Amino acid sequence: MKKAVINKSKCDRSPFCPVKRLCPVKAVSQNVKGFFGADTPEVDHDICIGCGKCVNYCPMGAVKMVSSGK
Repeated sequence: MKKAVINKSKCDRSPFCPVKRLCPVKAVSQNVKGFFGADTPEVDHDICIGCGKCVNYCPMGAVKMVSSGK
């Protein structure tokens, strides 16, 4: 099964991350540090269902699907 992975070097770390908001199972989380700062979002691979919606919605192209090895 494929799972989403976020490339930290491509991610703009927006606190308004569309990937975080659209994940149907809420597998993407992000530590927000106020209005203008946030960490790179992270994908919980135990929750991710591999739907791939996040790949199409990331404006920075920072999300890709990779084999989870399970």
